[in-house]
Amino acid sequence: MNTRFIAVKAAAVVAILCSLQMEAVAQWVWSPQIGQFINLRNLPRETPELQIEHIRGLMLEGDYRQALGETDLFTQYYADTEYADENQFLRGEILYRWGRYHRAAQEFQQVVANYPASGLHDEVIQRQYDIGDALYEEGLERMDRRFAWFRTQPLRQAIEVYNMVIDNQPFTEAAAEAQYKVGRCHQALDEYIEAAYEYRRVVEDYSGTAWVPDASHGLVESYYASTLPPAYDQSPSRLTINAIEDFIQRYPGDERVDELQERRLEMRENIAQQRLKTARFYERRRQFDSAHIYYEILVDQFAGTEAAESAREWLAEHGDQHQPFAEQLGGY
Repeated sequence: MNTRFIAVKAAAVVAILCSLQMEAVAQWVWSPQIGQFINLRNLPRETPELQIEHIRGLMLEGDYRQALGETDLFTQYYADTEYADENQFLRGEILYRWGRYHRAAQEFQQVVANYPASGLHDEVIQRQYDIGDALYEEGLERMDRRFAWFRTQPLRQAIEVYNMVIDNQPFTEAAAEAQYKVGRCHQALDEYIEAAYEYRRVVEDYSGTAWVPDASHGLVESYYASTLPPAYDQSPSRLTINAIEDFIQRYPGDERVDELQERRLEMRENIAQQRLKTARFYERRRQFDSAHIYYEILVDQFAGTEAAESAREWLAEHGDQHQPFAEQLGGY
């Protein structure tokens, strides 16, 4: 009885295998158009338009992996049709909704690169903006993470995406915004020299756009963040003062002016304190003529600073003798 049961079971297995084999064979048919066998399960919909609608349906259902695979089928069979640019756009859209932002931006860029006559360019630019902003926000959230590459990667990718926008629409309002956001990304990465360069490009190359005030303020912030204590080089402090004065001259009614005035005083004090250290250095070396020059500069050009008050007291004690070449050293 056991032998009979085993035989019946084996026959059932053979029948199932034969059925599966017949089904697999039935899926392959000869195509005279391409001169080879094709698998019916791997065929796209009957027309490119139907295939696009099929892809869009899968995407809306959240089946992103399958939808992306169907775009490959479209490329294989319908690459030369009028819907090719829409298929390429859908590749970017699928990846965007999937959260694969950087790769999505690259796929969107292929619409611009490969289909210059497409009517989808404006949508591509908007999507790239959205992706750049999403990567920027993600980068800010990661800045407190431990590993440098993992922390900075989204901001690096945001810079790349914003530069795509600039290349796609140079010297436009959209490009000015992207240029400003590149500076903002560098600033978030503590790359203040690079940030200042990008902000200055907005001011100089897009002077008629609405992004110039924010870029001018960003320029101040970048210079200010790179300043050093009085014992060190004060070139960044001087650049900060120049940028602040330029901003105030351009936008006297801006709500940020009061804050910038305070920073200007801080920078003037830093420079003045460095000059005071120099004056005292000459005084210790008993080079009183040189010391007198620096004390006089402090009084004449840094009025209102603590260093100038110290210089005034020294001059009152040692005599206020004028040095004609003192003015050549300049100041702020």
